[in-house]
Amino acid sequence: MGIAKVLAPVTGAPRDAGVLAAAIAAARPFAAHVMAYFVRPDLTEALAFFTDGVSGVVVDDVVRATQEAGDEAAKRIEATLAATCAAAAVERVAKPVRTGEVTLSLRETQGNFADRLTAAARLSDLIVFPPMREGDQAGLAEAFVQVLVETDRPVLRATDDMPKIFARRIAVGWDGKTAAASALNAAMPYLQNADHVDILSVHRGPPKAEATEGLNEYLALHGVLAEERRIDAGSKRIGEALLEAARGHHADLLVIGGYGSGRLRESLIGGVTRHVIAHADLAVFMVH
Repeated sequence: MGIAKVLAPVTGAPRDAGVLAAAIAAARPFAAHVMAYFVRPDLTEALAFFTDGVSGVVVDDVVRATQEAGDEAAKRIEATLAATCAAAAVERVAKPVRTGEVTLSLRETQGNFADRLTAAARLSDLIVFPPMREGDQAGLAEAFVQVLVETDRPVLRATDDMPKIFARRIAVGWDGKTAAASALNAAMPYLQNADHVDILSVHRGPPKAEATEGLNEYLALHGVLAEERRIDAGSKRIGEALLEAARGHHADLLVIGGYGSGRLRESLIGGVTRHVIAHADLAVFMVH
């Protein structure tokens, strides 16, 4: 199954332009639809923190400030959408539709950002986020983790400067586990379009032959020819060695499984996945 709908969360921040550009680049090989998704703050959440003794004037001020902030964000989003569509020669449409070319629409809703985005993600083929770094605002990190963990949908962590055409040289981080296999299958539409695919199996000590057994055979059945590369991490972190190998083979997209557990909400993500998300200078495609 190909990619028909790409979800791009927008907030009115400067990084919206990069998210939309990445979503369009991800949609273009399939003439998919891009939905920009704007979640206005939920006033009931803000008001829940006030006690009965708080004056109505203070409550009114909070409501007014929240509404004004949402309106200003909406104006910035409209300006960014207009500039992005013009630069990418993409048609803005009122609702999702496929025309043989990439189309873009805006969906506006209200509520908790992470919850609303997660619900929308369940009916999307790919969700695009900006680069995720340590110290980012909590809401964005929480939404990223919640979408990744709760939806089983593929997530694309973009870069600051996404090429207009990407996923031509793809590196797949492979350890033979379920998460890696899920990511591989979800990325198959991109793998089938790629010019070159590398399978990167990072290990410490003697490599395990069974980790990649049957993988090239499986990919060949899908029309994907790949080169298998075994990398000894040595004293490096697994994530560090994986990124170094991907860069060394000039990949512009890294496909990995998103590992973790319920503790993910306490930090961005754990282990190899956390390192890759925080330090990758190429786009990362992942499935939990």
